[in-house]
Amino acid sequence: MLRSFVSAAALLPAIALLPMQAAAQFNLQKQDASRPSNQVVTPHVRAELVAHAPEGIAVGKPLWLGLTFAHQPEWHTYWTNPGDAGLPTELAWRLPQGMEAGAIAWPLPRRFPLGKLVNYGYDGFVLLPVPVSISSSFSPGQAAEVDVKLHATWLMCRKECIPEEGDFVLKLPVRAPTVAHAEAFAAAAKAMPQPLPNSAGSMARVNGAHLEVEVAGLPTELRGKDLEVFSEVPGVVETAALSSQRWQGKVWTARLPLAAQRSASPSRMPFVLAHGGKGWRADLGMQGGWASSAAQGTSRP
Repeated sequence: MLRSFVSAAALLPAIALLPMQAAAQFNLQKQDASRPSNQVVTPHVRAELVAHAPEGIAVGKPLWLGLTFAHQPEWHTYWTNPGDAGLPTELAWRLPQGMEAGAIAWPLPRRFPLGKLVNYGYDGFVLLPVPVSISSSFSPGQAAEVDVKLHATWLMCRKECIPEEGDFVLKLPVRAPTVAHAEAFAAAAKAMPQPLPNSAGSMARVNGAHLEVEVAGLPTELRGKDLEVFSEVPGVVETAALSSQRWQGKVWTARLPLAAQRSASPSRMPFVLAHGGKGWRADLGMQGGWASSAAQGTSRP
């Protein structure tokens, strides 16, 4: 079943609101509740629940679930930190006993400039993969298949934004392999930022109105090159503000303007650094901070 769950105006005070004439035309067709499906189609995106279980479903065997988005041209959805405006896609799973879904393994996002704002997200085709663990309590008995159910919410944006949601059902064979989307999952794995090892040379430090970042352990071929910076923690750094970066030997450093309004300083600041379509994730300890009473979080549509 698919429906619009809140008005764009209620969620998006900081960006252009959906024109009234467009809102009048926005009338999503509801799915027949008696015919559950692994696909939801709106005027802006085709969303599909997919799976990859090359050895069937059993304890210790790899199992991935995922939601794909095939966006219409000019439309996009959002990363875990949407940037200056937006909302990340959220997945609520209903799985058989003994199956537990992890967090979304977010692929590398891209930047979407919009006036003075910069947002982070995805266009074209993207798969949001989710690892699933199987415990000893998983007991399908003689059943040949199990049902995987998902309720997802996402925000579709162009210049205007439209909140959407969908309910998905996918039947998975228990003993036979599920590999129809192996290529898409392999591409998603390749698009995931690679974690960097914790290093004594890596840190994030508050210095006045800026966050100073130092990252060691990056691949040698990146030295001397400018990197794209994506903060996983929303509302801490100014997404669209000018920043400076340079290399000090093997260590990449940056000076990022802090957001004028922000919530309590985090104890850790994970960043994704990107170049040439590849990403690396650095989970940095935070030095210094600010009092939570000194600032309030920004309203991010």
